[in-house]
Amino acid sequence: MTSAPPFELRARAIAHSNIALAKYWGKSTRGDNLTAVPSLSMTLDALSSRTEVRFDARLSQDELMLNGKELGERELERVAALLQRVRIASGLQHFARVESENNFPTAAGLASSASGFAALALAALGATGRPFTTWQASRLARQSSASAARSLFGGFVELGTEAEAGSPYLPGSHWDLTMLVAVIEDAKKPVSSTLGMEHTRQTSPFYSAWVKAAPETFAEVRDALKAREFAVLARAMEHSTLAMHATMSSAKPPVLYFRGPSTELIHAIRARREKGYPESFTLDAGPNVKLLTLTEHAGRAEEFLRGFPGVNAVLRAKPGPSASLLSLENTLGEAKRLELAEQVG
Repeated sequence: MTSAPPFELRARAIAHSNIALAKYWGKSTRGDNLTAVPSLSMTLDALSSRTEVRFDARLSQDELMLNGKELGERELERVAALLQRVRIASGLQHFARVESENNFPTAAGLASSASGFAALALAALGATGRPFTTWQASRLARQSSASAARSLFGGFVELGTEAEAGSPYLPGSHWDLTMLVAVIEDAKKPVSSTLGMEHTRQTSPFYSAWVKAAPETFAEVRDALKAREFAVLARAMEHSTLAMHATMSSAKPPVLYFRGPSTELIHAIRARREKGYPESFTLDAGPNVKLLTLTEHAGRAEEFLRGFPGVNAVLRAKPGPSASLLSLENTLGEAKRLELAEQVG
């Protein structure tokens, strides 16, 4: 007589990075990782995270592998917190092994935490075997990384002030746009977004002005995107970027992410737009510049970026799809199978 197989629930998911055209920077005083201002982003088809979650009775603690490297307790903390929320909600009691891979630089201001936590939330919920909605997955991801709430959805996505989850705004087919990522540095940034936001909130004399002004800029970006008015969108998204970084720069001590080539490239893009090129820039918490343009112009813009001093690589992306489950694989002893069926039913 053979023994029953060990309890194991496994799922794999993919989610794509997103870059905000209207930025958020700072968390609500309500807590729970809610944002202080609204944001609007574009999901990127070419930048993705693939994550597998395996709840396994043989594990004595949660484990995390990222890009083939086993990470320690510090990196595991936020992942374990998300897994614990899933365990509490689903009734599972087992630890999980998480294996995740990004196809782009990690922690370099390219929103790897957004795609990573979106994929993690989706895979963890999928592995429980219980039904769930995309809204629930977005809320779960948002509790760990606010921008991850947007990566559950494709195209152009909103995350309102203190919103529990992201919501789709426009499909990617609404406007044929391309985003080019000029990689200036692919190393891990010196100050994480989470720490940078809180430091800015506590010490910047301009933070309250940012919170007050950001919703108006968000509305400008939102309206220009819907109307397909590139010049208006360009001005609004650049204002959002520079206002956010001005707030960081006024913290004590300042939170500075720009490098020399970042600043020079900003000037160059603005000068090119004055000459009639449909190009606009945005930067997140990192030195890498993202150039948004019409797809028909993307080839010329990419050629310009590849020849720009200090740009080491260029990534090209269009509006991407929603996050999705790639596979489910459950191995349960009969008693556990019946127990799980009762929970779901």
